[in-house]
Amino acid sequence: MVHRNGYKRAKAALFVTICALLLLSQPHRLQGLSAVEAASGSERPTLDLGSQNEGSYDYYLQQHRDAPRPDRELVIEGSDYASAEGMESIRVREMEGQPVHAAETGESGSMTWRVEVPEAGLYGIAIRYYPVKGKGADIDRELWIDGQLPFAESRNLVFRRVWTNEGDTIRDDRGNDMHAKQIERPMWQETFVQSSDGRHNEPYLFYLSEGSHTITLVSAKEKMLVDHLRIAQPERAELYEDVLSRYEAAGYRDAADALVKVQGEHGVLKSSQVLYPVMDRSSPATEPYHVSRIRLNTIGGYNWSRAGDWITWEIEVPEDGLYHIGVKYQQSFQRGVTSYRKMYIDGKLPFREANSIAFPFSTGWRMNRLGDGAEPYKFYLTKGKHEIKLEATLGEMAEMLRTVESSVLELNRMYRRIIMVTGVVPDEFRDYQLELKIPELLGVLDKQAAIIEKVAQRVEEISGGSSDRTAPLKRLVYQLRDMGTKPETIARRLESFKSNTSSLGDWIYSVDYMPLSIDYLAVVSPDRKLPAAESGWWGKLEHQTKAFAYSFFTDYNQLGGSGSGKEKIKVWITQGLDQAKLVRRLVDESFTPDMGIDVDIQVVNESVLLQAMLAGRGPDVSFALANDKPVNYALRNAVADLSQFPGFEQVRSRFHESAFVPYEFNGGIYGLPIEQSFLVLFYRKDIMDELGMSIPQTWDGVFEMIPELQKQNLLFGFPIQVLVKLGSNVQGSAALPVNPTYGALLFQNGGELYRDEGKASALDAEVAIKTFMDWTELYTTYKLPLTTDFVNRFRSGEMPIAIADYTRFNIISIAAPELKGLWDFTLVPGVRQPDGEIRRDVPATGTAAVILEDSKHKEAAWKFLDWWTSTEIQARYSLELEAIFGPAGRNSTANLEAVAQIPWQVKSYQTLIEQWQWSRGVPEVAGGYFTGRHLDNAFRSVVISNEDPREALDQYTRFINEEIFKKRSEFGLPN
Repeated sequence: MVHRNGYKRAKAALFVTICALLLLSQPHRLQGLSAVEAASGSERPTLDLGSQNEGSYDYYLQQHRDAPRPDRELVIEGSDYASAEGMESIRVREMEGQPVHAAETGESGSMTWRVEVPEAGLYGIAIRYYPVKGKGADIDRELWIDGQLPFAESRNLVFRRVWTNEGDTIRDDRGNDMHAKQIERPMWQETFVQSSDGRHNEPYLFYLSEGSHTITLVSAKEKMLVDHLRIAQPERAELYEDVLSRYEAAGYRDAADALVKVQGEHGVLKSSQVLYPVMDRSSPATEPYHVSRIRLNTIGGYNWSRAGDWITWEIEVPEDGLYHIGVKYQQSFQRGVTSYRKMYIDGKLPFREANSIAFPFSTGWRMNRLGDGAEPYKFYLTKGKHEIKLEATLGEMAEMLRTVESSVLELNRMYRRIIMVTGVVPDEFRDYQLELKIPELLGVLDKQAAIIEKVAQRVEEISGGSSDRTAPLKRLVYQLRDMGTKPETIARRLESFKSNTSSLGDWIYSVDYMPLSIDYLAVVSPDRKLPAAESGWWGKLEHQTKAFAYSFFTDYNQLGGSGSGKEKIKVWITQGLDQAKLVRRLVDESFTPDMGIDVDIQVVNESVLLQAMLAGRGPDVSFALANDKPVNYALRNAVADLSQFPGFEQVRSRFHESAFVPYEFNGGIYGLPIEQSFLVLFYRKDIMDELGMSIPQTWDGVFEMIPELQKQNLLFGFPIQVLVKLGSNVQGSAALPVNPTYGALLFQNGGELYRDEGKASALDAEVAIKTFMDWTELYTTYKLPLTTDFVNRFRSGEMPIAIADYTRFNIISIAAPELKGLWDFTLVPGVRQPDGEIRRDVPATGTAAVILEDSKHKEAAWKFLDWWTSTEIQARYSLELEAIFGPAGRNSTANLEAVAQIPWQVKSYQTLIEQWQWSRGVPEVAGGYFTGRHLDNAFRSVVISNEDPREALDQYTRFINEEIFKKRSEFGLPN
């Protein structure tokens, strides 16, 4: 018995010893658990929603949460400014026959006012302004207090212009409505400084201590007059229940037997020129309706999705009384998303709930009798005219967006900390002990999981249940919690962690998009029913039957001319249908009425064009063709020499000279530039500051920076073609362009691609060979990857600096909304010259328009191209593309003056224009398609097969020369 008990004790002691050894051998596991417990215990940070970023407005308000809000008002006249820097200081004493005390602020520079504050506290700042005629873009400003930005969001303030229809809608000779031109209607407006992107629904508050302060407006875009700055508390509307009690106390009664409609397309004022009437033929109940004719019967849609954009309608009621307001709307653009609008009546919020009126997702038209879900709201209106204004807002989703954006930044910061330890391709069988090397890691994962989970719960409460909108949030929450409890798995799950974090950016973009279409607004007395939003089954059947019958005689997707011109030309567009419809509208608005020339527009695939030309069935005009096409068609005498048309030199002055280089051949010019783009240097400001690195100005600086970044497992990005594209080998493509990195290095060092006017390749010149060696060294000596996903790596921070085409700005703006204000672009690095100047040449790419040689309407076709490439039309086309597609649709127009009217901030615009002056056109020659292809072959033979750079380039240059010789002989050109 004693022996047996002793055995048990020995066995127990052995078990305890083994457990202790196991625990001691894994100290990191104990520390990891304690980190999670600490994060989830009593010391856990409060999970308040909103941005957690230091320097954000949420953070700023939290710092001053106990500050009073004095009921005082201070007014500073605009003309009483203390100083103006970088702009001409102009005082304006009279405006439209009325005395004013205004100052004109330029589109760059700053203006400062002084103010004495008698009582410390939080104040709003209202600005009364008048938009000076300029480029037609919104007015951008920064607001500084005492020489500093109070919070990050005060760097992006927008003051909107006012637009209206030029006249009533008219109809062409086919009975179709024609779009009315949108014109600016400048007027004085007073607005409190507030969020430009809708992230905050209330005006900003600024803490001002007692004493003297300076308020500075820094101009980022466009001019404006400032009449005064008013420091006061923003007016806060009453709650609806208090307003209703006041109505009852005043004895207001319900109106009787009243129904007044105002059509959505009759909006009198708008904040954007893209808020024009549009056609809807989806329902016979849409007003006005026609089964086969074009009726511009609604307003909004995709164009009305940006927070801050508003439309105002005028409506006249028959008597004093309490009314209901109904809105016939459609929100089928964003599945599962509720769009929000802020409603003003006669310039004021009627009650606080009107700050965020919900328009839920609907597959068809729906009538929204505005209310709280239980009872409709009552609005007191006096007899006569009133203004109803609806403004796009993010509503209850604003706080969710700020929270998720903050979480994405924090998770990406953790991702960068992890890859600094593991590299971007970690060993999945190695335990890197990340919880020891990054002590904050598990706490951050746990905290962010809790925050994102709270957001998902709140979104479900708002939307009324779980949906695909919360799926990416829940997926990331699960992964964060699982990685927190199993830190040894983090390294092998890095890719999915990065992917799930990136999906939050897509979530941000989808929720940030608030489209809404309106058929009409109705003001009704409470005793009246609102009209049905949809017709009954009989009406729908009748509509579908008639539409089917008319389809035999009417092409509902027709993009043909209006039939009002004496001459007709055919235009082929190698872009999408949305772009073609926009061209159609612009043609109907201003080209056909002014020129008397009809335009038949067709969307075609570029590969069809050559076949159609050879068959004699081509159009009169075609755009937008790739750079290599015009000269290739000119070799076959298929396109006209545009330099022979009257007014060509005047048209040519709209573009940079580099834009014409690809279209020059035998002394003629066979294409007119439509788009042009080039390289710039993108960089993450936050990461560059964190690493203490400055932006390199020369290539010597680039080669010094690359190893410093690599020490942190970070990359410097360069553009490079991939081997596989759309399922086929890219080397089989006839239009592989010259690599832009090599092109920039070659041009900056004074090299050329061709010699003897395109008769031979110049890649065998010593400067070209030396440049080739420098380029390949990036991938042989520095071991840069051959393929990189620039946007995702830039977003995560793996690639905090990269050379890329400036149009990548569009993609980053969409894919990484959480990085707003944290990144920028600047001039590409260059080669310092003996006189100290840095040469920053970059190759330019673009698209062109051509007139076919067989056209029987060349003069009319030239008039069309003259009109299409004009500054006004290119600017309008660019603005409306961006309204439809968002920042992703920003157009890279080749018209230099039109670029100035695209909503670039002044600093970005100035960078583009400065880099544009260094752009170099890449010449197109007979057989030149071999240049990019064999340059890529030489590059890969060096990088992949370790061949000698000089020998590889020499070998492939011979192939290029042989092809050039063969093609010049084929087309009868001298060799």
